[in-house]
Amino acid sequence: MDLSPGTTVFHRIGTDVVRIPRIQALHERYGTQFLNRVYTVCEQQYCLASPRHLHSRLAGRWAAKEAVTKALGTGWRGIGYREIEIVRKPSGEPTVCLHGRAALRVAPYSQLEWQLSFSHDGDYAVATVLLVGTLG
Repeated sequence: MDLSPGTTVFHRIGTDVVRIPRIQALHERYGTQFLNRVYTVCEQQYCLASPRHLHSRLAGRWAAKEAVTKALGTGWRGIGYREIEIVRKPSGEPTVCLHGRAALRVAPYSQLEWQLSFSHDGDYAVATVLLVGTLG
């Protein structure tokens, strides 16, 4: 990130906690309809690849998407679930990819960097997102 004199840097953070059984219940009740409404094809493929961890992975991504809306400062107002995508870098590190209206929210900024951390414990999944960027 270029931090030359006069560059305005901003930091935004978001955190969310979700109960894994809540996401499991939504998935069991609505099946593919739920998956297609909330998760991109790539997110679904990643989560479905591990039946043992399916619901914890879905819950972690749900929490991450919520955390992103908090970091953006918008909540879900005007943004669809699938416009926030949680992807993995070649290193395996999770990161954020925005599409559509969510991407438009960050268009005025440059040099955006996302950092994302997941954690799971018992019935809970938590995600914290840090957005760092410059204005202009």
